[in-house]
Amino acid sequence: MISSASMRGSAILSGMATIIALSTTSNAGAQNLAHDEPADTVHPRMTEHSAIMTQQVLQVTDNIYLAYGYGLASSTMVIGDDGVIIIDVMEDLVRGQQVLAEFRKITDLPIKAIVYSHNHIDHTGGIRAFATQEQIASGEIKLIAHSSLDAAMQNWAGLVGPIISRRSSFFAGIFLDDGPEGRVNMGIGPRIFAGQATYLQPNTVFDDYLDLTVAGIDMHVRYVPSETNDEIVVWFPELDALQTGEVIQGESFPNLHTMRGTKYRDPVNWFKAVDVLRTFNAEYMVPSHGRPVTGKANVSEVLTAYRDAIQYVHDQSIRLINKGYLMEDLAEKVTLPPHLAEHPWLGELYGSVKNSVRQFYVGYIGWFQGDPWEVDRVEPIRRAELYVDSMGGREAILDSAQAAIDRGEHTWATEILTYLLYLDPDDPQVRQLKADALRAWAYEQVTTTWRMWGLTAALELEGTLPNRAGIGQSNEDIVDAFPASAGIELLTARLIAEDCLDVSLVAEFSIVDRNETYALEIRRGVAEFHDTVPESVDVTLEMESEVLNQVVAGQTTLAAALDAGDIRVAEDLSTAEAFVGYFEGMDHQAISLSIPVNNVQQN
Repeated sequence: MISSASMRGSAILSGMATIIALSTTSNAGAQNLAHDEPADTVHPRMTEHSAIMTQQVLQVTDNIYLAYGYGLASSTMVIGDDGVIIIDVMEDLVRGQQVLAEFRKITDLPIKAIVYSHNHIDHTGGIRAFATQEQIASGEIKLIAHSSLDAAMQNWAGLVGPIISRRSSFFAGIFLDDGPEGRVNMGIGPRIFAGQATYLQPNTVFDDYLDLTVAGIDMHVRYVPSETNDEIVVWFPELDALQTGEVIQGESFPNLHTMRGTKYRDPVNWFKAVDVLRTFNAEYMVPSHGRPVTGKANVSEVLTAYRDAIQYVHDQSIRLINKGYLMEDLAEKVTLPPHLAEHPWLGELYGSVKNSVRQFYVGYIGWFQGDPWEVDRVEPIRRAELYVDSMGGREAILDSAQAAIDRGEHTWATEILTYLLYLDPDDPQVRQLKADALRAWAYEQVTTTWRMWGLTAALELEGTLPNRAGIGQSNEDIVDAFPASAGIELLTARLIAEDCLDVSLVAEFSIVDRNETYALEIRRGVAEFHDTVPESVDVTLEMESEVLNQVVAGQTTLAAALDAGDIRVAEDLSTAEAFVGYFEGMDHQAISLSIPVNNVQQN
């Protein structure tokens, strides 16, 4: 089922053995969480990539170890005189416990410091396997992060949590079975687990850099915004070793744009961050994804190729944008040159050039490409009616879609079938044909996130996808760490504006156990947050911080908490009921991504 065209952009593995020169401390009976058996339904390059992901603890130097293949990311342990330093803690409690157990086979020295390289859950979610709240609060263990990490966690968990959670489940293929017709690997690791994610707030934060000594080991921690805006790396000068976090995003072309959704990732910041890494001239490079690299020449070669690939794609996109090329033109015109496309660390196994260049266009120019029809498009349902009519009706589109599938033009088939779904999202024949096209397309892909999105969408179309949101950054620990002010301000985006366009109300929020007061003002469809309570308020809502956290996390709503007596009101209850009724809760129903039912329902 793999077409010759789908081999384009495939990277080779030759020379990898000269880059990786490490010993494995424990590999007996190790398993590979990735699927590494060849199959007609898996691109051969993807199968090759899976073969490198066997679980193992790699010894980089006498005292640096990397737990690789236990989850999406890896965890690094550095052994000092009287304790150890841990960098990144896996995605959930179980994976953290597994890795710690492997590390404990090497040393039983206490943990003295832990570093969050950045805010993503695969680097933070297993923290409670390595430390307790009491150890962090007392300073027994230093928990190190950039000063912006907490705010980034809050954005993920509270503001756009529902949609990112759903999109992440498609992106990571968490509803797929492992194997040749489902999940193969995650590109930068074997797979991600949707287990119990935990979080502890860092007790040691910095802005630009931090120099410290832990367990006799000198550490230089540097801020390098790149894959995220809170990214940090750790240089160990006496060990000549550099832990690169996710600045180097594994043995794959980087995910300069992630399909699950995120704020704009600035490619210039990213390749300049790699340039910072190059200045250390490290003997050992230890990434949070992918395997370590040893030898100054090898480290320099990987870093140089990696940053050159990012700059090449960025600069050539800008050159063509300035010539008037549009977003989809860039996706066809910009490709890596052979010396980069064939580099063993730059195969399009996780990130892709096509995804990247589209983001650059929007990031620099915006969504409007210059043709006036774009600014006042026919609304989606009417546009679908016009397309279907222009193409000769339902039966003609079905025939055209099947013909497209037969000749291998699967995404064209899915595109034209989607117009029919706008008109009838429950049409079983259309849904099945679109699912067939997406599944055939997915089997040809070398980029794992494309494969998993296509296969997950096929399940959604067939009605077999579980009706739950999926994975996300939100968990009880993160929400509990929210300042009350941040939690209340997040509620502004839950205002049902159409219900209060003629309403003016001010509510004081009294968080009793924290002795804090804030206010929300509804003003004709807008909810303004006040960190200082205005002189005149219409109602005061008293609650414990736990109740507020439950509202923020979507475990309850303001209205339900008021009804249950968890929110107390001194004034007229009817005013309080009116106020809280203008705010909706977090919707835990699955959001459709491949069937346009949301738009249809609104019309």
